[in-house]
Amino acid sequence: MEETRKTELAQGMMDLAQSFWAGEGEIARTFWSVPRKPEEQVHWLRLQVFKEIYGSGLHANPDGIIRGFLDDLRADVERIETRADREAYDRSLRVLREEFSHFRLFADILENITKEPVRLDGLRTWQLGEDRKLGEVRGGCRERDGRLGALAVGFTEGGGSSFFFVGRDIGGDPVSDEIAQACAVVFGDELEHGEHGAHELEEALETEEEWAQIREMVVVICQQRLRMRYEMFGLPIDEARIAEITEGKIEPLKMTA
Repeated sequence: MEETRKTELAQGMMDLAQSFWAGEGEIARTFWSVPRKPEEQVHWLRLQVFKEIYGSGLHANPDGIIRGFLDDLRADVERIETRADREAYDRSLRVLREEFSHFRLFADILENITKEPVRLDGLRTWQLGEDRKLGEVRGGCRERDGRLGALAVGFTEGGGSSFFFVGRDIGGDPVSDEIAQACAVVFGDELEHGEHGAHELEEALETEEEWAQIREMVVVICQQRLRMRYEMFGLPIDEARIAEITEGKIEPLKMTA
């Protein structure tokens, strides 16, 4: 495939993704458009804490992101033989450190509100139905489409950091200020992840058929991400709006560091 065509397809994929990222930002902004008491933040915080440990986007390990990266790092430590190997290993180390830091930030906020410790043995009960469906969609892509499925999941992971981008601007009370600070940290970390996923697509896809397959999976995953965000923030799922966002009927979210 010619590089010009690959660049054209990559830009089309980014345009598609940007609509969905803006949709996730729209949902978060709707929730925070009115002042929220600390106890009103608990519902979404519980799911976020769960996702930082057991989320299905960055790693397919059923025991969670942290365990998945630890297992991989232990298995790969004796196979670091080239510059590319070292770069990949170093990136995995950084992602592991960042993901645990994100878990700690949101768990600390949740504990401050509820005055109860965040115990890992109870975390799995905090997963919501639409997030469970998101895990099933991701798992189906990985199992059915192998390498392409893994690429689609990686590309869509994090929703372009739009939720955290919007969260940076809330405030007005100690809990909201703490949430904004945490979102600012995560937003900075996640930007690199998104750039890495986009680069992987352009490097890995060589045929029109592969690009079409990825696009189809990206749409399905991102639509389910919107449903997850609606439920996460306790808002009614608006399927008509999801269809509009899929068609690009939304203003792009201009995110800057």
